[in-house]
Amino acid sequence: MNPSHACRPDKSFVGNRPDAEVWAEILASTIGGIALANGIERYPLDESSPYRTQFLESVRVPVDGTEFLMLSGLTPPVIDGSVPSDRVEAYGDTEMQTRNILTQLKATLERRGYGLNDVVKVQAFLVGDARMGGRADFQGYSRAYAEVFGTAGTPNIPVRTRVQVAGLVEPGWLVEIEAMAAKAG
Repeated sequence: MNPSHACRPDKSFVGNRPDAEVWAEILASTIGGIALANGIERYPLDESSPYRTQFLESVRVPVDGTEFLMLSGLTPPVIDGSVPSDRVEAYGDTEMQTRNILTQLKATLERRGYGLNDVVKVQAFLVGDARMGGRADFQGYSRAYAEVFGTAGTPNIPVRTRVQVAGLVEPGWLVEIEAMAAKAG
């Protein structure tokens, strides 16, 4: 074992390679749409998406017997069509948006042959809510998140990052979630 990894748990290795090498290979294999590793599968967005020509729904990358699935940011669906789509009320509060996005996440994972227990990393981008004095509703996000991860049905909890951002593409969006899943290939 590399001495620089001596104090790290065994789970920081994929196969016999330090995780940093694996992540570097994953990153290198997906930059600029250039396939540098064999077996990369790219999944386009749904035909109805206005962003279909700009980015993918997800990418599956095999590395040393593990298949990684990286998903583009998921955003909330409109839940009240009577409200203009540039208003938060069209999508719900942070908790509702998170819940709906996690439902989409589950469906996307299942469509690609993965499950919520395969999720290893979640990144959430939260916009400040005017009803909370401009602060992101981290507690609302965490309540919806706790309904999905760390439960009897999904005991595996991923690493995660939550950050407050100035805004997202649609003014009514308060949440965007990216995820990565991994399973034995």
